[in-house]
Amino acid sequence: MAPLDSLPLAARQLLALYLSPADLDSLALSSKACQSAYNNNAIWKSKAANDFGDLFLVYQLFHSATALTLAPDLDAKYTTEPGNWRHYYLKREQSIDNADNDALVDQANKEFLEAQEYLKSFQEGGNIQVLGNVASKMMWILDLCPAHAGCYYILGFILFVLNHLEEALVLLEMGKNVDPEFGPIGGMEREIQNILSGYRGTKDEAPLMEGESLSRQLKAVLLELFQSFDKDRDGALRPEELDAFIYATNGLHPPEPFLRQMGQKFGSNAQGWLTQDGFLGFYLEQTLDDPSETRNDLGVHGYDPYSLNKKMEE
Repeated sequence: MAPLDSLPLAARQLLALYLSPADLDSLALSSKACQSAYNNNAIWKSKAANDFGDLFLVYQLFHSATALTLAPDLDAKYTTEPGNWRHYYLKREQSIDNADNDALVDQANKEFLEAQEYLKSFQEGGNIQVLGNVASKMMWILDLCPAHAGCYYILGFILFVLNHLEEALVLLEMGKNVDPEFGPIGGMEREIQNILSGYRGTKDEAPLMEGESLSRQLKAVLLELFQSFDKDRDGALRPEELDAFIYATNGLHPPEPFLRQMGQKFGSNAQGWLTQDGFLGFYLEQTLDDPSETRNDLGVHGYDPYSLNKKMEE
C-alpha cells in the first residue's frame, strides 16, 4: 500500500471527508507532507461543505439571482467566505454539538411547516418580501440543523417560483445529498427538468428560450403570427384584431376589459392597443410559466409545435 503522503490531493480530500478533525490532526503529525495536506484550506472547505452544507453558496445564489431582501445578519455572516476554513469548521462543529439536538429538530420541523403556510400566503397575495423572510428563516435553520432536507426544498421552491430554475436545481441537489429519501425533492426536480426541456427543446424540438429571452426562431414565428392578425399593419392589435387572435387560439371571445388589460400589462400604443412588443412580452411570460402552452398555441395556428416550422398546406 502506498504511504499516505504519496496520495494525490484529490484522494487526500476524499479521505478528509470521512475523518474527524482529531483524526486529521493526528494524521497531519505523521509527516510533513500530511501536515501540509491536512492544513490545506481547500480540504477544510470541502469538509465543511460536506458536513454542514455550503451556506455561502446558498446565500450567493439568492443574492445574485434574486432581488429578495434577506435578513441583515445573514448578509454579515455569509457575504464573505472565511479565510481559515479549519477554524470555521471547528466553530460550526462546536455550535452544533452545544445545541439541544432534539429541541432543535422539533423547532426546525415546526418552522418548516410554518414556512409552507407562508408560501401559500405568497401565492395568494404576491407579497415578495414573504419569500425573503422565509428564505432567511430556512438558512438560519440550516446553520444549526444542516441535515434538514426540507429547508433545501423550501429554498429550491422559492427560486422555482421566481423562475431561477438552474439555481433551484443546485439547492435541491444539496437537499438530496443530506437526505436522499426526502420525496418532495424528486418531484420538484422532475417538474423543473420538464420545464427546462420545454425551454431548451430536445434533439427533436426547437428551443423556445435562449437564456431569459425568447429564442430567435420562436420570436420570428411570433412576429409572423402577429403580422397575420395585424390587418391594418399599424404595429398593434386593435380590439377586433386581438379578439380574432384569441378566438382563433382557444375558441373564446374575451370580454373587452380583458383586451384592454393585455395592452396595459404587456405594452400598448396611445390607443391602448396591444403592440408587437407587448405581444412578444405576453408570450415571454407564458413560455416561462408553461412552455407547452406556447407550443400548443403554435400548433393551433398551423406551425409544427416541435420544429416551429410552418406546416405544409394540405
